[in-house]
Amino acid sequence: MLQEELEKLAAQGAEMPDSLNGAEQLMFLSLRQLYAIFRTGKLQRDIAKAEKMKILKEYEVNSLLLRSWEYARQKEIRLAPLNSKINKSGCELCKKVVKILSVGKDD
Repeated sequence: MLQEELEKLAAQGAEMPDSLNGAEQLMFLSLRQLYAIFRTGKLQRDIAKAEKMKILKEYEVNSLLLRSWEYARQKEIRLAPLNSKINKSGCELCKKVVKILSVGKDD
């Protein structure tokens, strides 16, 4: 779902759509809450606008992080069948590459 569509739904106070990724869920819920507070009159327009920009900027960062994680995960899945072959091969360079690609796992 497009960011603009989510913003519009959030502004309307709509129910969160299904099938949103984590970044989209966080943005949607944050915006919906911001719009709700703004409508109560407890938040000035300039503050609400600044906070909305922060939410949208964080959404961009979270989306990038999520895409990066998904990309790395796909690479890991594709390389997994080769790990045992590499370890059995005796190729020290290959083993070093696998170790580098496995950083963060069982460190």
